[in-house]
Amino acid sequence: MKSKLKKVLLPAMALSLMFLAPATAEGPSRASGQPQPLPEEIAFQIPANNYCSAEQSLDFSFQLSNAGSTPADITVSFYQQDGTKLTTEGTSYQEIGSTIIPGKPFTLKGYATGLYHINFGNHLKCNERVYLGRIFVNSGKASLLARGWVTTNGAVQNVEVNGNQTFELAAAPTAAEAAAAKAE
Repeated sequence: MKSKLKKVLLPAMALSLMFLAPATAEGPSRASGQPQPLPEEIAFQIPANNYCSAEQSLDFSFQLSNAGSTPADITVSFYQQDGTKLTTEGTSYQEIGSTIIPGKPFTLKGYATGLYHINFGNHLKCNERVYLGRIFVNSGKASLLARGWVTTNGAVQNVEVNGNQTFELAAAPTAAEAAAAKAE
């Protein structure tokens, strides 16, 4: 009787454990000696699917900080619902400044913060709202922090980038840089 129970229960218990254990993605192993390359960009959503009009406008604010001591060569882009890039410079009003120009490369000094603010409904038309953002590193490496928010009628919705944690980006090496690294 005990051997029959073992033959039935042990496989059943093992099978049930398979469903409890989380699946893990397989990829290049760090143990193989090949370091994982850093991404060149990060994308994030902007919760702008809110009611918008001239009477009930929508404000979008964004800030990007260089968490490292060396300058970061980066570009921030914002995209409308249909995928069109927004290239409008941000507004400045009552201590709210805009130093980031969407789609234009810039250098962010070590520990510095770039800002962007725009209003939809009053400054831009509501149908020009942005729903997607992307941050690119143009050259070298960068350690960054980013966050934003959308305000409609006093209600604030956060724009989360990488769970509000520092993230690292690195530009793909040029052919000369790749050849130099290979020669080492």
